[in-house]
Amino acid sequence: MYLSPEHNRQVAEKLFRHIRDNSTDMIEETYEYPLSVYSDPDIAVAEREKIFEHYPMMALHSSQLPESGSYVTVKLNRSEALVTRGKDGQVRAFLNMCRHRGATLVTEAEGKQGRFSCPYHGWTYTNEGELIGLTFKQTLGLSLPCRERNLIALPCEERHGFVWIVENPEGSIDVAAHLGQVMDGVLAGYGLDRQYFYREAFFTFDQNWKIMVDGLTDGYHVQWVHGPTIRPYFYMNMMARVEGTGDHAVTTTPRRKIDEILDSEPGEHDLDPYVVYGNMVFPNVSIQLHPHHAEFWTMYQDVHDPDRSRVHLRFLTPKAPCDYDEKGQTILAKNWDIAEAAILNEDVPIGDSIQRSANMPNTGTMLLAHNEVINQQFHRSYDRVMAGPSVVPMQARAARG
Repeated sequence: MYLSPEHNRQVAEKLFRHIRDNSTDMIEETYEYPLSVYSDPDIAVAEREKIFEHYPMMALHSSQLPESGSYVTVKLNRSEALVTRGKDGQVRAFLNMCRHRGATLVTEAEGKQGRFSCPYHGWTYTNEGELIGLTFKQTLGLSLPCRERNLIALPCEERHGFVWIVENPEGSIDVAAHLGQVMDGVLAGYGLDRQYFYREAFFTFDQNWKIMVDGLTDGYHVQWVHGPTIRPYFYMNMMARVEGTGDHAVTTTPRRKIDEILDSEPGEHDLDPYVVYGNMVFPNVSIQLHPHHAEFWTMYQDVHDPDRSRVHLRFLTPKAPCDYDEKGQTILAKNWDIAEAAILNEDVPIGDSIQRSANMPNTGTMLLAHNEVINQQFHRSYDRVMAGPSVVPMQARAARG
């Protein structure tokens, strides 16, 4: 059960009312923004400083680092990180590069080992980032310890079953403060720390990262865009949101199956089989909670072109993948195919067309209407952050022992 009994009752009461009234949550105001926000290269540069190198990035799931010695390499916005779990159980993140000449230190996507040797000159590091091995020391002219040549550490925190990383080595991290009390409590209640990493895929699209965020948080478009994949299963243009989540958002979208319990008392039934819980974790993550799995989307810039983006999709499952029988494996594979098809075949062509429009002159402003509650929330938060003061620029820093 994703929600507490009290939240389950409150959400059910709201959704039952929306279904009977054919209504949805709304916001009193509309909101306008320029289409050039998706194409302006100067805006993209400012985003790196104010967003992607400032906020904690929800980089991977804790189950990808199951034990001491486990490691994963993961791409952030402009950096590749080596993420490890040390002997003390702590998760750490480093820039995945040797401090000698900058060669990529680890080329494998994942594995388990306590030491990493650079393939260029053999310098060796522990999975806590400490330089412990130099080759040909007698002619190299260096000796150990050599703290200034430890791996460059990135602020990193493990919370609610995810590993969060700040891409700026000079930054700081406090995930609870970033989430705020309500959203922090929501994520804690989901129990995603007890789920398992199932599968992932990487995509590059010809559209700005914010268009992808808009698509994943927009329930208004489903009737027209997702006819073959999603529309038959859901009520259209209908959702209930959790209040008080700040820059983040939690929504509940009813499946048609909810008709089975519509005449019951709110809270009498667990809503999990009858809804999808949508979560926007500002600035660039969407988590969709389904009965059999959770979808975990992360959107990044293309660092060279604001007209493109890189998207990372992952599935989480309540049981370890190896514990599913043939029927369970079939259900998971079907859900993966639906998610992938809905994005690649249906959302992406629309998003690409928006990007083409964003590169035209004289397009005026775009309108977010009263029912586009979460899109409004994202753009209002984004505009506030982008209008705010600059943050400390990224500077390389050696990991401290």
